[in-house]
Amino acid sequence: MSDSVELETLHLSGPDPAIVFVHGGLGSLWNPYPQLAAFEGEHELVTYSLAGNGNSTARPTQSLAGHVSDLRQLLDELQIDQPIVHGHSYGTAVAIEYAKRHPIAGVVLHAGGDHDLTPAWEKPLLRLFLALRLYRIPVNDALIRQLAYTVGFHEETSPAVVEDFLQSNPLPHRRSAWTTVTEGFWGYDGRSTMDQIDVPTLVIHGPADGIVPVEVGRDTAIRIPKGVFCRVERTGHVAMIERPDAYNTLIRALVTAIRETLNLDAALSSHLECEE
Repeated sequence: MSDSVELETLHLSGPDPAIVFVHGGLGSLWNPYPQLAAFEGEHELVTYSLAGNGNSTARPTQSLAGHVSDLRQLLDELQIDQPIVHGHSYGTAVAIEYAKRHPIAGVVLHAGGDHDLTPAWEKPLLRLFLALRLYRIPVNDALIRQLAYTVGFHEETSPAVVEDFLQSNPLPHRRSAWTTVTEGFWGYDGRSTMDQIDVPTLVIHGPADGIVPVEVGRDTAIRIPKGVFCRVERTGHVAMIERPDAYNTLIRALVTAIRETLNLDAALSSHLECEE
C-alpha cells in the first residue's frame, strides 16, 4: 500500500457492486461481522485494518489523506472498480474523503458524518491512555463494559449482543492504533465540499448513539446531493450489530437503487425510518 504500508485484509469474492468496509477508531476488520455473514456470496466483500491497526503495518505519520490513499491502492490491487464504500464511526471520514476523489457506486455512512466525530470525554481519556501507556495492559473489563452500555448501545440491546461484540472486537494494544484516532481523525471537518459526492448515499444513525450525535448524521445527509438519512430505532453507535436484519435491508435497498438506476428515496420508500 502507500508508503510501503501492508494492510491486513479479508477479501471474499462475489458479484458487483463490491462492498468495502472501513472500521472506526480502535476498531478492527471484524467490526461488520453480521454483514460479512449476510452478504457473503451475494457481493464481493472487502474488510481491512487501517494502517497501524490490527496486523496492518504503520506509517511514521498518521493522516486521513494517508488512509484514503491506502484504500485506493488496496482496491487497485484487488482490481475493484466503483465499490460501495461503507464507513463506520471515524471510518466515515475515510469513506467521505474517498468518495470525493475516486469513482464509486455508493456510500454508507454509519454512526459518523462530516464533522463533530469526537465526543468531549474522548480526548482526555485517550490522552491518559497514551501518556501512561495503558493500552499495553489489559484494561478493566468492568470499566469498558460500563462505557459500552452507557454510550455505545441502546438500553434495550441484549447483553449477549453487547458481550459478543466486545469479545469479537477487543481494544488494541498497539500505540499506533490509538494515534490513528488522535493524529488522523481528531478535528475532521469535511462539510465545505460534501457536494462533491454525487452517488447514492445512505446515512444510518442510531438515536441512542452517545458518541456521535444523531444530528450530525442528519446534517451530513442534507449536504450530500443524493443522500438519505435513516434513523434505525432501538440502536446506538453500532446499529449494524444491534439490529443487523434491519440494517442489512437498508443496504440491499441501496444496492437495488444502484443496480436499477433508481432514486434512492424511491428504493427506500417503504422504510419509515428514512428521511429525504
